[in-house]
Amino acid sequence: MTDFMQNVYVILWGVLALLTFAVGIKQKAPYAFVISACFVFMTVWYALDAYSGIVMFAGTFGIVYKVVLGIFLVLFVGAYILSKRRGNGK
Repeated sequence: MTDFMQNVYVILWGVLALLTFAVGIKQKAPYAFVISACFVFMTVWYALDAYSGIVMFAGTFGIVYKVVLGIFLVLFVGAYILSKRRGNGK
Protein backbone atom coordinates (compact mmCIF):
# COMPACT_ATOMS: atom_id res chain seq x y z
CA MET A 1 0.00 0.00 0.00
CA THR A 2 1.28 3.45 -0.83
CA ASP A 3 2.14 6.00 1.83
CA PHE A 4 -0.71 8.22 0.68
CA MET A 5 -3.29 5.45 1.14
CA GLN A 6 -1.90 4.57 4.56
CA ASN A 7 -2.34 8.19 5.62
CA VAL A 8 -5.88 8.22 4.22
CA TYR A 9 -6.78 5.11 6.23
CA VAL A 10 -5.41 6.58 9.46
CA ILE A 11 -7.38 9.79 8.91
CA LEU A 12 -10.51 7.86 7.87
CA TRP A 13 -10.59 5.70 10.99
CA GLY A 14 -9.88 8.73 13.21
CA VAL A 15 -12.70 10.78 11.70
CA LEU A 16 -15.11 7.83 11.96
CA ALA A 17 -14.15 7.39 15.63
CA LEU A 18 -14.94 11.04 16.37
CA LEU A 19 -18.21 10.97 14.43
CA THR A 20 -19.53 7.80 16.08
CA PHE A 21 -18.54 9.13 19.50
CA ALA A 22 -20.48 12.33 18.81
CA VAL A 23 -23.49 10.31 17.62
CA GLY A 24 -23.29 8.17 20.74
CA ILE A 25 -23.39 11.23 22.97
CA LYS A 26 -26.21 12.87 21.01
CA GLN A 27 -28.46 9.81 20.74
CA LYS A 28 -27.34 8.06 23.94
CA ALA A 29 -26.78 4.88 21.95
CA PRO A 30 -24.51 2.38 23.76
CA TYR A 31 -23.56 0.57 20.57
CA ALA A 32 -22.16 3.81 19.11
CA PHE A 33 -19.54 3.90 21.87
CA VAL A 34 -18.51 0.32 21.10
CA ILE A 35 -18.19 1.18 17.43
CA SER A 36 -16.22 4.30 18.33
CA ALA A 37 -13.82 2.20 20.43
CA CYS A 38 -13.37 -0.13 17.47
CA PHE A 39 -12.57 2.80 15.20
CA VAL A 40 -10.03 4.10 17.74
CA PHE A 41 -8.43 0.65 17.72
CA MET A 42 -8.35 0.70 13.91
CA THR A 43 -6.82 4.20 13.92
CA VAL A 44 -4.02 3.14 16.25
CA TRP A 45 -3.43 -0.13 14.38
CA TYR A 46 -3.20 1.54 10.97
CA ALA A 47 -1.04 4.35 12.38
CA LEU A 48 1.39 1.81 13.83
CA ASP A 49 1.49 0.04 10.48
CA ALA A 50 2.02 3.28 8.56
CA TYR A 51 4.50 5.10 10.76
CA SER A 52 6.39 2.58 12.92
CA GLY A 53 7.75 0.32 10.23
CA ILE A 54 6.31 -2.75 11.95
CA VAL A 55 4.18 -4.96 9.71
CA MET A 56 0.96 -5.05 11.73
CA PHE A 57 -1.13 -7.23 9.42
CA ALA A 58 1.11 -10.31 9.15
CA GLY A 59 2.10 -13.09 11.52
CA THR A 60 1.15 -12.84 15.17
CA PHE A 61 0.04 -9.23 14.84
CA GLY A 62 -2.34 -10.24 12.05
CA ILE A 63 -3.88 -12.93 14.26
CA VAL A 64 -4.27 -10.49 17.16
CA TYR A 65 -5.89 -7.99 14.78
CA LYS A 66 -8.45 -10.54 13.59
CA VAL A 67 -9.24 -11.76 17.12
CA VAL A 68 -9.78 -8.21 18.40
CA LEU A 69 -12.06 -7.38 15.45
CA GLY A 70 -14.01 -10.58 16.13
CA ILE A 71 -14.47 -9.52 19.76
CA PHE A 72 -15.66 -6.10 18.62
CA LEU A 73 -18.14 -7.77 16.27
CA VAL A 74 -19.61 -9.78 19.15
CA LEU A 75 -19.80 -6.60 21.24
CA PHE A 76 -21.51 -4.72 18.38
CA VAL A 77 -24.20 -7.35 18.03
CA GLY A 78 -24.67 -7.61 21.80
CA ALA A 79 -24.94 -3.86 22.32
CA TYR A 80 -27.34 -3.53 19.39
CA ILE A 81 -29.60 -6.32 20.67
CA LEU A 82 -29.61 -4.83 24.18
CA SER A 83 -30.49 -1.38 22.88
CA LYS A 84 -33.35 -2.81 20.78
CA ARG A 85 -34.73 -4.77 23.75
CA ARG A 86 -34.64 -1.70 25.96
CA GLY A 87 -36.34 0.32 23.21
CA ASN A 88 -39.13 -2.25 22.83
CA GLY A 89 -39.77 -2.34 26.59
CA LYS A 90 -40.59 1.37 26.79
